[in-house]
Amino acid sequence: MAKVAKKKVSKTLPAILDGIDAHRNTVRTKGGFFAIALSIAVLTIGLLLIALPGSITGVPGFVLTVIALPTLPLFGVPAAGGFVRYLLSLISSLFLWWVIGHYAARRAIQSTISSWPEWLREFRPLAIGIVLGSLISLAIAAAVLGVL
Repeated sequence: MAKVAKKKVSKTLPAILDGIDAHRNTVRTKGGFFAIALSIAVLTIGLLLIALPGSITGVPGFVLTVIALPTLPLFGVPAAGGFVRYLLSLISSLFLWWVIGHYAARRAIQSTISSWPEWLREFRPLAIGIVLGSLISLAIAAAVLGVL
């Protein structure tokens, strides 16, 4: 009797919706956009505080705006304003936050089990560095302008 060769058909199982791979893929694909969403949330709070009357809400609003748009001092915004400066700062800051969020996502998915807490652990030191850098540049600009 002749042996019949059976072909092995490999079946790929569908990904589990809430499984390890799904979490890793979500962090990998959405890490940069989540960082942009955090920046937009801080920017919204800052702009709302600026819109309220008084200097008590205006100063923290401007500080939150500089935190959300860390490239704002690079365009000379405390000394000079204008729509183009704010627009360029918005575009470059959102790109910067996306790069930082994507880099944090790439580092976070290197571990076997990774999700948003691992992304946050990688994102936090980078975000703190950006925030401190923008606040220091704002303080230097205020000192140069004679406000401090």
